[in-house]
Amino acid sequence: MKTIKRLLIIAISCSILTACYWPETRHGSVKDERINVKAVTLKKESNKQTKTYYGELQFSKSTSFVAQQPGVITKLNIQPGQKVKRGEIIAVYPPLNHQLQIDQARIEQDKTIKDYTRQKELFNAGAVSRVSVEAYKTQLDIQTKTIQQLQNMNTIRAPFSGIITQVPAKIGEEVSTGQAIFSMAETSAVDINFYVTPRDITQIEIGTIAYLNLGDQRIKGKITKTSIQMDPKRKAFQVTASFHNEGVLFAGGSTEVQLETREELSSIWIPVESLKQTGKRNYVFIIENDKAIEKDVKVGRRNETSAQIIEGLKEGQRLITAGSEKVERNSLILIVE
Repeated sequence: MKTIKRLLIIAISCSILTACYWPETRHGSVKDERINVKAVTLKKESNKQTKTYYGELQFSKSTSFVAQQPGVITKLNIQPGQKVKRGEIIAVYPPLNHQLQIDQARIEQDKTIKDYTRQKELFNAGAVSRVSVEAYKTQLDIQTKTIQQLQNMNTIRAPFSGIITQVPAKIGEEVSTGQAIFSMAETSAVDINFYVTPRDITQIEIGTIAYLNLGDQRIKGKITKTSIQMDPKRKAFQVTASFHNEGVLFAGGSTEVQLETREELSSIWIPVESLKQTGKRNYVFIIENDKAIEKDVKVGRRNETSAQIIEGLKEGQRLITAGSEKVERNSLILIVE
């Protein structure tokens, strides 16, 4: 009987000791358990984005020449791909009655020369005044300039040094007003004209970095023109990007251009992996007093890597960026580098 009592006393004592010890050990392990995370300090900053567009490739400086009046092409010694210099005569297409006008002008000039010579003789003899002589001199100068203009009528000179791109006309051909004669371009630079949405145009400024992709070649350029008037048919705005020509031989085709756009310094951007979602609710974890605190946020724009936070966060807060998948509300955390 005594033996049974002793066994009961021992069993009860062990139960009491176990009950007292176990909660303390468990409580101590929870208290010391921390979750390793990485964090960043929030701040407002610009967010660069790369967007791709497609547009028409053109030489930056090009021009087409058309007949300003009817005539016959008497000179056109050029062909596509030919280099020409500024001021060089490219084409001549005098009017149909051009030579007749020149002949009549020369007849009048010859008569004025004789009259002017006679007036000078009379002036030397004291028979006429100097005013009479000067009148004939002025008339002769006008006639001389008229003949020069007639000789140069419909003569086209190269306005800049460049390359001939098109020659639809031929020597001996009779051209009418507005008919194309030739085109030329200065090929040291190229432009891409493309269209963007009303939303995108607000992010594109003169000087925005642009890239022209030509196969394996990537050429850096910038935006040089932006339209302030929406194209009514396209419902979009035209933009021009300019690049130094590094191998473009032909223009007129469609090609790819990429832009680096940036948001204004008005929002906080966070990594998308930091953003949590439950139904329509978006939230993140920030750090306060070594604990993970849930914060509901309102998301604006987003891309593959970043999300714009327009409500719920402020500069200076510490956002958990890595390890947040292990974190729960009020979890104790340890920031690691």
